[in-house]
Amino acid sequence: MSDLITHPKINGVTIEIIAEAEQMKIEALMSSKGIQTVDDGFEATIAAEAQSALRHLIKGIEESRKDAKAPVLEIGRQIDGVAKDYIEDVKAEESRIAQLLGAFQIVERDKKIAAERQARIQEQQVMAEAAQLLYADSDNTELMDDAQAQIATLRKEAASKHDAVAGVKVRKTIKFEVESEAKLMAARPDLFSPNESKIRAALKLTITIPGIKAWEEIKAY
Repeated sequence: MSDLITHPKINGVTIEIIAEAEQMKIEALMSSKGIQTVDDGFEATIAAEAQSALRHLIKGIEESRKDAKAPVLEIGRQIDGVAKDYIEDVKAEESRIAQLLGAFQIVERDKKIAAERQARIQEQQVMAEAAQLLYADSDNTELMDDAQAQIATLRKEAASKHDAVAGVKVRKTIKFEVESEAKLMAARPDLFSPNESKIRAALKLTITIPGIKAWEEIKAY
């Protein structure tokens, strides 16, 4: 059932790199391929010019990629918004029913388990009694048939002692919310992940932080 939302007509759209951009790429790569070393000011100037052309293309394709995707992303956001608004109260109601039914199924499952456990105990008693009778009267072949019939009845009765809906599964999950980060950090610091942006900000003040290996990397830009 995938036709509840109207579908935008964007199939068959071809995305291509324009010819001018292809030529700019060829020229930028050609200007940089011959640079193998930077040993003096002249070579550094050539390398800087080549890098500038390469960076210009990198920046340009990134901006073009974002611009080209923007209309499609906006359509996607609109689709997500329409779907979310449509289904929000439906999901809430499904969740409410699921909790009601889940609670019932758990109770009935426990009834089923208890009934089956009691039935197994009774089955063992029936088989033990049948074995004793058969020991005393080994020619009476109907004893085991009677025992099997009793066992079938016990199992049928056990199955009737619960009203769980067939085919409905129950899954128990743990929900949580953090009430106190300070208490949680003190009790279980392993549950906190390092924040990369905060670490980078701290390393601007000092490069020596316990637990962190930091080093400098120099690149031209």
